[in-house]
Amino acid sequence: MRPTAAPIAPTPVPVVPTRAPEVPGRAEAARAGRDPDVAAWARNGRPERLVVLRPGTVALVRRGVVVRRLYPGPGAVTPGWLSANAGKGWITYTPGTQPTMRVRAAILLTPGSALQIRPADGTVLMATGRTAASGTWIKGSRAVLDLAGATLRSAGRGPARPYLAMGAGGRMDIVRSSVTGLGRAGPAAQSGITWGRGSTGSAVLSVFHGNRTGLRLTGAHGVRLDRVTVTGSAEDGVVLNGDRGTTVRALSAVAGGRHGVVVGGTDGRVLTGIATRANRGTGIKITPQRRLTLTAPVSDGDGSGGIRLMSCASCTVRGPVVRATPAALTVLGADSRVTVSEPDLTGDGSGTGISLAAGIGGATVHGGRAAGFARAVEVAGARVVVDGTTLSDCATGVAVRGRAGPVALRGLDVRARRFGITASGTTRGVSLSGVRIGGTTVKGLSSASPGLRVSGGSVTGALTAVDLRGSARLDRLAVSGAGRGMHLAPGARVSAVGLDVLARRKGVDADEGARLDLTDSRVRAAVALSGDGSVRRHGATEISLPPFPWLGLAALVALGLAVLLQTVHQVRHRRTASPRVAAHVRNTA
Repeated sequence: MRPTAAPIAPTPVPVVPTRAPEVPGRAEAARAGRDPDVAAWARNGRPERLVVLRPGTVALVRRGVVVRRLYPGPGAVTPGWLSANAGKGWITYTPGTQPTMRVRAAILLTPGSALQIRPADGTVLMATGRTAASGTWIKGSRAVLDLAGATLRSAGRGPARPYLAMGAGGRMDIVRSSVTGLGRAGPAAQSGITWGRGSTGSAVLSVFHGNRTGLRLTGAHGVRLDRVTVTGSAEDGVVLNGDRGTTVRALSAVAGGRHGVVVGGTDGRVLTGIATRANRGTGIKITPQRRLTLTAPVSDGDGSGGIRLMSCASCTVRGPVVRATPAALTVLGADSRVTVSEPDLTGDGSGTGISLAAGIGGATVHGGRAAGFARAVEVAGARVVVDGTTLSDCATGVAVRGRAGPVALRGLDVRARRFGITASGTTRGVSLSGVRIGGTTVKGLSSASPGLRVSGGSVTGALTAVDLRGSARLDRLAVSGAGRGMHLAPGARVSAVGLDVLARRKGVDADEGARLDLTDSRVRAAVALSGDGSVRRHGATEISLPPFPWLGLAALVALGLAVLLQTVHQVRHRRTASPRVAAHVRNTA
């Protein structure tokens, strides 16, 4: 049995369809300029078949000719009603255990009209055309498109796949529905499911699979996206561009051909709970805007990076989680000023955890962790602060390069495999405060940046704990466990107060032309001072051998004495006969 209409007016009126007589083709075509339905056909790409919904009337337009008019009752029209009254060439219904509705015409919703698609309509298959004119779509303005519990799919092959688009003053709601295979090349409004400028509506508890663009909001207002999953999009999963008042909860974009979620064009935006996974491009791409607040975003295995913020001014990212991607979080573009708090970033052994590019206006990173990257943090921009972040299992903890500066590194815990912190000679205003560096095999702190300042903190291990090729001031820095505590390259000018160096081989190795001023400091090593550079001592500075390991010596002496006593015992008793058991004793063990 065919489904029938379900009007949504407060007082439903039985629908009695009325068919107008067939309109002579050439005569109607001559009056095309005076017929609003033909004019609508001309404005909307001249499709081969067009269903024009108006309040109280439905026009069927074929190749610019109104071939029939239908007159539904008040309320929304359904595909079931259209299939029962329009004819097989337009919309047909096939009953059965898996009923289907085949739509072979484009559907235009004019102001004041409404189209409802419900489970009773079965799977709605929209025809795919070989040309734009032969394809199908549903769009309108100042109208209502309502999908509730619906299954909507494209059918057939061809480049002109169907699409849904709502324009100014319109409302499109998609609830507990599945939409598959929509969108075609061409204008953005035809790329899949689009809320256009001035439209509103919602997508709730719905899945969008294999569309060209999963969801697109362009200038829409007050759209609600709640527990929505977008998968397998040919291009971007979700595009939010110039929309206002959009609310997002549990939005997922998975396995798209480009970026997972692209956000831009709107100031003061607040987005929560975006998750992306296995997209070929960036998981979450932020384009120019101001005062964005992005809370708890998640990116897992996106091919080109996790979160990318471009020219995002006064923007905040809270609690981002990024896994298995070569570029976890990137800030770039002029005027970018970004605050990132409590990041949780895990790499695949390559790439960069946090990249703060040249030309940005400033960036601050508070707390969190970054692990498993070639470089945990790379700084090339100005006015950068990284505070209280743990960096581990990375080849390099922090690399400050280019014309970066000023850069403040505070309270970092760096556990890098090769280099802890490096700063190139073109950077300026680099400072470290309370930074702990350990576990490195090559160098802990390596800097050619003029004017480096280090306050507190420690460097443990490495072949060379501190390698300085520019001017620096070190206050209360502790160096231990390294083969060489500190190396000063030619031309380096370094002053240190409260420096404490304990090294295995060399304490301070100053090349010719280098100069070190030590005040109230201590250097202990097998060779405390070496090289042809100048080392000046001030205040209560102590230069000495490392503390002798008395406990270790005592242990060695005790071990040697034990060996000696055992040897003496064996020598004294080597001629003593072995004890014999009496003949009457029987061993039963």
